[in-house]
Amino acid sequence: MRIPDRDTAVFSTSAIDLFASALGAFILLVMLLFPYYRHAGPDDSFARTQNVMEKRRLASGQLENLQVLQDKLQSELDQLTNSNQGKEKQISRLRNQLMDIRNQLAALPTEVTEPVDVVTPEPEPKALTHGVEFSILGLATEAKSFVIVVDMSGSMLQYEKLMVNSVLEILSALDETNQFAIVGYHGNPQPVLWSYPNGRKLLPATAENLQLAETFTQSLVRKFVGSTPTHFALQAALEYPATAVILMSDGEPNSPPGFIIESITQNNQFRQTEIHTVAIGEYTHNRNLVLFMQTLARLNGGDFVGVSR
Repeated sequence: MRIPDRDTAVFSTSAIDLFASALGAFILLVMLLFPYYRHAGPDDSFARTQNVMEKRRLASGQLENLQVLQDKLQSELDQLTNSNQGKEKQISRLRNQLMDIRNQLAALPTEVTEPVDVVTPEPEPKALTHGVEFSILGLATEAKSFVIVVDMSGSMLQYEKLMVNSVLEILSALDETNQFAIVGYHGNPQPVLWSYPNGRKLLPATAENLQLAETFTQSLVRKFVGSTPTHFALQAALEYPATAVILMSDGEPNSPPGFIIESITQNNQFRQTEIHTVAIGEYTHNRNLVLFMQTLARLNGGDFVGVSR
């Protein structure tokens, strides 16, 4: 009996399919992972990784320090904000107090005889009255030291002789027991002061000093120009160690008269310096000037007088 031929196979068809599938899967994985193999680092990859981690640790520490600094600055900002709020409350209270003072000053009666179209100047005394150390131009005081404040604005050009004669008349009544200074002022356009002597000091009224003061007064007429910064001049005059100030002017000041009266009276509250006022020229036609000078003198223990001759 003939035995049929048999094919001898090492692997079956199923095994070959399995191997083929595995090989295909391997090839697919190699293709997918191939780009990453290209970027694989050399042998120092671990060291570089450690370096990166160290930099991150340092950056984290700096970030924490910055956070602490931010918290500290925020705390200081909160404190400054609270302090600023307190200052604003103080400023608000001071503004309210200032407003109350202004209202009180506005409510003060002004001694003006109606009508005030023509103001009759006070008569000049013929001789010194009993108990009065100094009396000139109708002003009477027991003060021994004086600052004469002279308006040198452009409008004074028409009254230059009258102004010079009035200042010299005041100087002629002084002697060595008195002290004095002269301050001329104008705006050109900023406030400018011309003073004798220089500096915030007084001179004894000796014959030599009075002669120099006369020369200084004569020189002022060549500088008459500009506006009338009376507030600035009065502030400067109150810095002198004098017991009386004599303001001489022919016109209204640059600043509002009410503001000047309030400011100077408040600054003079503790100094108690007498402030006398002299209206120069045709003052009877300037009602506002007269009211300003009368009120300023009255609130500061002084007298008002007009000189038109």
